[in-house]
Amino acid sequence: MKHAPSLLLLAVLCSMIRLRAGEPAPKPPDPLTVILENTKPLEIPRGKRLPLLVWTAEYPPNADDAELERIIRELDARGISLLTRWRSSQFEKSVAFALRVAAIQKKLGIPVAVAAENDTINGFCDGSPGTGHVGADGKPFFDDTFMVWKAGCPFTMAARYDAMKAKLEPFLKKYKEAGAPLDFWTADFEFDGPDEWNTSWEKSKKCTVCQAKIKELDSNFTAFQTAVRTVRTEMQADVFSKTIKAYFPDARFGVYGMNPNDGFRYWWDFFEKKDAIPGVAYKQDQGGVYRPWAQEFEASGYTVAMPVIYSLYNPYKFKNEEYGWFYNMLLEYSGSAKHTPDAVAQVPFVHWSVTAPNGMTPLSESKYKELLWHLLLRRANGFCMWCTPEQMAKNIVPLQQVYAESQPFRTFLDHGTPITFDVPNQPGTVVSGLKLGKRLLVRRTDFEANANAAVLKVDDKTVKVESAPGACQVIELP
Repeated sequence: MKHAPSLLLLAVLCSMIRLRAGEPAPKPPDPLTVILENTKPLEIPRGKRLPLLVWTAEYPPNADDAELERIIRELDARGISLLTRWRSSQFEKSVAFALRVAAIQKKLGIPVAVAAENDTINGFCDGSPGTGHVGADGKPFFDDTFMVWKAGCPFTMAARYDAMKAKLEPFLKKYKEAGAPLDFWTADFEFDGPDEWNTSWEKSKKCTVCQAKIKELDSNFTAFQTAVRTVRTEMQADVFSKTIKAYFPDARFGVYGMNPNDGFRYWWDFFEKKDAIPGVAYKQDQGGVYRPWAQEFEASGYTVAMPVIYSLYNPYKFKNEEYGWFYNMLLEYSGSAKHTPDAVAQVPFVHWSVTAPNGMTPLSESKYKELLWHLLLRRANGFCMWCTPEQMAKNIVPLQQVYAESQPFRTFLDHGTPITFDVPNQPGTVVSGLKLGKRLLVRRTDFEANANAAVLKVDDKTVKVESAPGACQVIELP
């Protein structure tokens, strides 16, 4: 997932200093223990609501069934479920343990949620000569600017489908044979496959296969992007979506960063270079640079939209630096949510801790909780949280608190319709809400002092939302 290079370097240097001083390196915190010690059981049980899905923390592999059931019960009482891991490099051990967890969750009526690890879902671009671009001399070459994989020619990917299915399908088959359900499946699919950023366009222009396949390759970035994203979507549809549906037609599944959008992406991943590429129609916004993004979600076959709502990108010049983080994340989520059909669940990936510190004042806990509320009131159906083990206590506490505080409003959250997707482009007053019948559930967050009522239109009605710091309001429509 995401690692800030500066933080990793600092950790390494600290470890070296301890070793030279003869001090043992501190044992990293156990994320599961941290979760149980820093969260409280819900006052109102979870019911049929999707639990919080938490990455990094794992169920103890050596626990017997009684202890495993106790832990699963304790987590569920808090509205939390850990993602059981599928690791193809340890298939027998991995699937045996995953099925133990699934059997207990099935018995307790808890959704069975799993994550396919990188060794299971990555490997389309394996660096083999047959996946490379083809130069004028007939020799293969790759783009190595993505840090993790060797990106080659998009039009070679189909030859890898069978090998990739062979890593995923055995898990599905074992679950089916065991009578285990598969309620939720996800993966961190960002490190593999063709990509249009960094030097990808430049490399493709030198590839004889890409030249033959993409019209106007040399001059039209949109044509290049569409071709690349079409291949990337087909990969995921054929290998992931169709395979999962063949075994579990009713499963909910989606992957990191795959979601409907408004034509732009408002954040940059850690391996993506921010150097301007000539010929790309970026959108400029007060220091922010947003990239044109292809419409890839519908054809992917995924049933869950998983936009990335991380403290990743804050280039703005707002006097209130906190608002830069809030603004960017709410822009990304709203652009996705506004274009997501009602039949598609929305489970954004969330991460509060700043991924790559940039000197800006970080988003405070109180404002992070406000952000989570605004996501819920723009129809987020749940959250999938990733963080490092060291960040677990900081990240799980506000997330679980918002989840617990939102329990009394489950009817609105389950059946309400968002009333706005507006995101103010200056620090001020932000309002979100859900409409259910003739009632509104609204939340107002002020980034500057404002004693006036916020006014918005709901259908043909004018609604005034007064200040109510830290609280939701239920308003009857006139």
